[in-house]
Amino acid sequence: MSDQLIDVRTTLAASRQTRVEIGNDGVLHVLAGPVTLHLDRGACEDLTTTLARAMVTLAHQQPRRSAPQLSLVQKESHDQSR
Repeated sequence: MSDQLIDVRTTLAASRQTRVEIGNDGVLHVLAGPVTLHLDRGACEDLTTTLARAMVTLAHQQPRRSAPQLSLVQKESHDQSR
């Protein structure tokens, strides 16, 4: 079997319900529950911007009664010396 047929993915970010991975070919895989989107970088950036705008609009139109479940994200070190 050829190594080209094996899609090795690296997780870029994950939460309890979603995950974003990148394949060797540069395709981004956005996993949300039972749905997986396979996007190039530009399409993923556009989707991210559109979702952010939608959430801002929703927050103005239908404010939450309780605080959202947010968490702090620390920048990961990309130190190659380990």
